[in-house]
Amino acid sequence: MPSLVKTCGRFYGRAPAGAGLGLTSCKLCAMVRVGPILLLILLSACSQAGDPGPSEGDSSGTPEPRDLRVEHVAAGSPGEGPERPRVVLAPSAEALSEDLGAEIRGSGGGTYLLVYRGERPTGGYSVGVAGARSEGERVTVRVSLEGPPPDAMVTQTLTYPYEISVLRGVEPGGRSFSFVDGGGEELEWPVRRVGG
Repeated sequence: MPSLVKTCGRFYGRAPAGAGLGLTSCKLCAMVRVGPILLLILLSACSQAGDPGPSEGDSSGTPEPRDLRVEHVAAGSPGEGPERPRVVLAPSAEALSEDLGAEIRGSGGGTYLLVYRGERPTGGYSVGVAGARSEGERVTVRVSLEGPPPDAMVTQTLTYPYEISVLRGVEPGGRSFSFVDGGGEELEWPVRRVGG
């Protein structure tokens, strides 16, 4: 008959006939150790299930501010474009394509933004959507404006930087949009809505 080995208060191997209570307490000990871990996993999953909505004490009904996911569709710096900075908002890639007369690759729902930086004296300039935040019916879009380093060798021609991006999780209808630079200063760029 194989011998029973007892290590750290636990039995390993085949238990003797009189060890029934010991095995039961060992199983109980294991359940006591594993039980809280399973409870924590369950509670963690429940807390990540989603926002239950406004609590009873919150009578305002306004949603909490949240960061929006930004996806970049296209960017460039062609040799022609608008002289002054501006923004075009559209509810879909199709609406933006129709307004521009060019094919814009669609990638699902959201607000499509076309951000023009305007005429620049040389190459090396860029514009981009760095982030966006929704607070109630207001959407604030952070725009990055980059220029060439002072000692950079750049194309000596007029350029017109632009970027097309999609803000996921927000539709343009019924919302006000503001645009700020990296320092939080509001950009007084005209905004034109197309497609609805």
